[in-house]
Amino acid sequence: MSKLDDAIANIIAKTPRPLLVFIVLAAALGFIISQNPLSDGCEVEITNFGREVRGVLTGYKTAKKTIQYAQLNYARELCKDGNSQGSCEDYFKAVKRVADATRVVSPKCFIKLKEEYKDLTNALATGIKIMALAAWGEKPPEGLGQRMGWLNEGEIYGFCRAKNGLVQLTSLEEYKALRASVYREFPDRWPDKLPMEKRAEMPRPRALQSVTNVTGSLKESDVYERSLFSLRCDLYQ
Repeated sequence: MSKLDDAIANIIAKTPRPLLVFIVLAAALGFIISQNPLSDGCEVEITNFGREVRGVLTGYKTAKKTIQYAQLNYARELCKDGNSQGSCEDYFKAVKRVADATRVVSPKCFIKLKEEYKDLTNALATGIKIMALAAWGEKPPEGLGQRMGWLNEGEIYGFCRAKNGLVQLTSLEEYKALRASVYREFPDRWPDKLPMEKRAEMPRPRALQSVTNVTGSLKESDVYERSLFSLRCDLYQ
């Protein structure tokens, strides 16, 4: 036995057994933690999120080995093609489901959530845009009472929760940039004197008056007031 071994044996012999047991357990716990870091709780939350959006935001392989594609993408195209309450119902429900699942994830887990689900913020932003355009319709709403268009209360909840989720996952500035881009897409009414046959040959008039669209009929503040964006979403949470 070497001198080092003798020294170690001597230290162990002189160390009280309770203290020796504590040191061994502490070393073992330290090794376990180093190999399997303590969970911060996000794994559970993200797993629950994935369960809620399975088949909606993400596709999956069924028991019969077939692929179930994400409903959100398919429903979105149906909504854009039909642009009606019936054709958009499934899409708006899907957006709300994703927004509801996002709503229960802790802010501390947002970075991991976005890393795991890279399409999440785009899904929420697209839902906000399509809902706002659907509510606006083919021409500017007459006033505040018409700004929800044909959207029902459940769909308004979905819009507001998607908005809140997007702000939390990104930033208020990014949400405002999205809102400004939708402003530029809101259609204006056709000129009364323009024949119907001529309208197909021309780009759709846009409502927002700007340097690049001087014929727009509404200032930015008016567009905001008549759009879904002016809703008090604190009432729909």
